[in-house]
Amino acid sequence: MQGIDHLIINSPYEEPHRHWDYNPHRMAFELAEGRRSSGYTVASTEKRLINDPGVFVSIPLVNQIRQRIKEWRANGYAGIS
Repeated sequence: MQGIDHLIINSPYEEPHRHWDYNPHRMAFELAEGRRSSGYTVASTEKRLINDPGVFVSIPLVNQIRQRIKEWRANGYAGIS
């Protein structure tokens, strides 16, 4: 497996515009555009291979919150005191 030279690719003060995505076929990380979907990975119950990437479990509520914050920022932080 190939390493990542520059792990941090986004500013901590802005919405992420790129992320590292794991390609299980190439067994390597690739730079992908856009914000990564919120979620976590758990071990597969079917496979017990050393290179099994597991199963991604999405967190829809976090993705909804992210979208609402993005809209709120685009509207000039409406309702802030």
